[in-house]
Amino acid sequence: MKTKRITAALTAAMLCLSLAACSNETAENSGTEGDAPKTITLTENWDFESGFYPVITPSNTTNYGIIYWTHNFYDTLVKYTPEGELVGSLAESWEISEDGLTYTFKIREGVKFSDGTVLTADMVKQSIQASITNLGMYNGTYGRLTALIASMDAPDDSTFVMTLSTPYYAALNDLSMSCPLAIVNPKAFEGGDENAYSILSAATNGTGPYMYAGDYDGTTYTFVRNPNYWGEAPEVDSFSIKVIPENDSKVLALRNGEIDGIVGSSRLGYDSFDSLRGDSAYGTSIAEGSTLTRLLGFNMNTAPFDHADVREAVAYAVDQQALETSIFNGIESAAETLLPTSLPYCDVETTTYATDIEKAKSLLEGAGWVDSDGDGIREKDGTKLEIVLTYTNELTAVENAVLAVKAQLEAVGFSVTAKGGDMMTWYGDVMAGTYNLALWKTTGGAYDPSTVITNMNPNNSADPVMAQYAPFIGQELLTEVDSTADLARVEEIYKTVLTTIADENLAVPLSFTHETFAYNAEKVAGYTYGYDSQYVDVASIDMK
Repeated sequence: MKTKRITAALTAAMLCLSLAACSNETAENSGTEGDAPKTITLTENWDFESGFYPVITPSNTTNYGIIYWTHNFYDTLVKYTPEGELVGSLAESWEISEDGLTYTFKIREGVKFSDGTVLTADMVKQSIQASITNLGMYNGTYGRLTALIASMDAPDDSTFVMTLSTPYYAALNDLSMSCPLAIVNPKAFEGGDENAYSILSAATNGTGPYMYAGDYDGTTYTFVRNPNYWGEAPEVDSFSIKVIPENDSKVLALRNGEIDGIVGSSRLGYDSFDSLRGDSAYGTSIAEGSTLTRLLGFNMNTAPFDHADVREAVAYAVDQQALETSIFNGIESAAETLLPTSLPYCDVETTTYATDIEKAKSLLEGAGWVDSDGDGIREKDGTKLEIVLTYTNELTAVENAVLAVKAQLEAVGFSVTAKGGDMMTWYGDVMAGTYNLALWKTTGGAYDPSTVITNMNPNNSADPVMAQYAPFIGQELLTEVDSTADLARVEEIYKTVLTTIADENLAVPLSFTHETFAYNAEKVAGYTYGYDSQYVDVASIDMK
């Protein structure tokens, strides 16, 4: 049971996006009368056979495609601006009690679901309760909030009250996550909360700018404007998502005009992005803000990484700048810290490790690892310094990065076996502890930093790599951070957590990932990335 919960949290975070949009829209949802409707076709790896309900767990699907499109169909109580400020969405305003337990939201008036049903506070309550029900054993893995809600009330149509069992500093952050807390029309839960998966298998019924047109031809889904949308009408009248599993096929489809754009770095190889970037027929952009951090995660339960000097040697041996320029083509940027300092509570000065091969060799010598026979591989007490580096072969660039890290470690005396595999095999190895070093990730997007810190606590069904940090940090601190209303204290705890991770070399950051967009320059003018750039926001696409 615990294994499934960990898998759910990390799976959701590691899946990055890809888009697809299309044409054809009904007359009443088109743009200005007399103008041709503005349509766009994007692409995605997966189909949406599991439907359009935004609560996605391994219990109900193996297809995560819909998770990164949900902002187009559903709204949350609060949201982030692109600059990172939390503002009201379906909630116009809110108040928090002094003890940090009770949140009172004023629900925006005049909002309707796509079928014309008027939104009320009680519907917000029903939607959140259904999320909790359908998350089941995964409550608390998509942000901690759903495991902490003690009660909910809707005293009138415009007031929603949520009371927590303990204060939680990231409650508003978690409410911004469409998976799992987007607000869905309670009609989807008629006959039971779990019915949402079947009822929303052929429809979206949210308050967002778009809705499913009910049009799927076997490869392409079509979405149109929500005629009841309460916000500013988007520029794109309709869009389609064409399912294309292979990245090379996506590029071919863009070049031959089948699609108009590819959104998401995991859906477009870095070499392909570079080739499009150099072609005047296509526009390209890279999000300024990072999505998540790639890092090396140690198995500190066994040799050799149970020794601090060996971990520190790895930190000095790895050349992050070389990865940025030679492997990631500048699309991923070199990371010296576990989390970007731009994230909440993360602007902390920590120890960093500039690449120093001689320092790495000296640390290994001091730890007793020497190359006594001159074969380039160090030994200690008759044991070779042989390790397995496990990774998921999701992108060619990732595989190339692993090979580069392998070479960097071998230059200081390690023997490295790179073991690539599918995601579940990779997780299985890490969960079983049958690895020495793993190419790992933070959770990503709005899940960073709070979910990352929460998952360091083994009591929270934690990340199997980062749960090893608890003995160094102090489990009592990790428990306290999720149960205090004192934001100054949260800041102090983050400082302790982040400095300890750096000082003890519990992780070696490699790169900050960034989302990309490549598009037909004759049709598309550009794209504004949201705060959580993993999510595709078609309303933020500018058309020509």
